[in-house]
Amino acid sequence: MLQFQVSEELIALFRKQAQQKIQAEGWGKDGRPTDIKVQNFVHCWTTEEAFKQILIKEQKWFRYRGLYFGDAQGAGADFTLKIGGKEVSLGLRSVAPESLTKWFSVPYPDDRFQNEKDKIADYHLLCNHSDGLTTFYGLISKEELLKELQKSERKYSKNNQEYFRTIPLSKFSLENLQNLLEKIDKV
Repeated sequence: MLQFQVSEELIALFRKQAQQKIQAEGWGKDGRPTDIKVQNFVHCWTTEEAFKQILIKEQKWFRYRGLYFGDAQGAGADFTLKIGGKEVSLGLRSVAPESLTKWFSVPYPDDRFQNEKDKIADYHLLCNHSDGLTTFYGLISKEELLKELQKSERKYSKNNQEYFRTIPLSKFSLENLQNLLEKIDKV
């Protein structure tokens, strides 16, 4: 298991930034629940910060999107890594505790699967945080992710007001994560 603790002060900054992002991008104008979106952004940014710090500690080469403001189409990959001199993209799938302990699956937005396959990252890293302690559970490749999404059921989330598909937790491998971390070029 791979873990990293993000400070309470930084999480408070992420919350403030998320509220500003929600306001700037007009979330809530269509009736979508903004409090859930704020929580989602804070959760994602906290886990991204944790992974960034692990890469820094290990002196691995990466580019990082950071606290992106703007539409989803312009966001780009969470991380770009170099493996053998070649750049690959990595996305984090930050999930709620219920996904890990109740449903044993990872939700993935259906619209991205249906309409944005070319923008899906080469690798996806499953993680969760509680009070800033981020735990990384495993990795899945884009090919495996697409294969799993293709055969998964399309479901509707009332909380997020969007469709999603799920991938079993067992498809995210800690061994694959460890292998990837070893292969990333040093700075």
